[in-house]
Amino acid sequence: MSNDRVVRRLTVLKEDAGAEPAPQRKFFHIGQPEVLDDLGECIPMISWVDENLSRFVVSDAPSATWGKTSPLPKVLALPNRQVHVEDGIFLITGPGNDYSAKNPSGKGHIHFVHLGITGKLWDRGLVKIYLYRLDGVQMKSLLEKKK
Repeated sequence: MSNDRVVRRLTVLKEDAGAEPAPQRKFFHIGQPEVLDDLGECIPMISWVDENLSRFVVSDAPSATWGKTSPLPKVLALPNRQVHVEDGIFLITGPGNDYSAKNPSGKGHIHFVHLGITGKLWDRGLVKIYLYRLDGVQMKSLLEKKK
């Protein structure tokens, strides 16, 4: 993807994000999915947090329906990649190698994250994109005591 197009897309997304009230900002500002000639389907995002992407999953259905509906919804774990406030992120549906680049317009980085799915996920009309932050769970296996 050309640097000019990436920067232009992030600039438009940042202007859109600036209009969003601060109390409604959670983790990311998510833009509209689009199909780009050189990348395929991608979803642009701007980070509002200093966080690792591995703490998030993205899905095409709410978590209450996971495992209960047919066809099964896609639930995709994001890779281990540190992001900072105002970093740009492009979630790319197709396979490929993830990489980051310095944002040519100034602050932060631009991250290109490939989800490794063949086909498109969000091109079926009005579809919601669900982004969940994974909270910690602690488990321990217990053996029954022999008498």
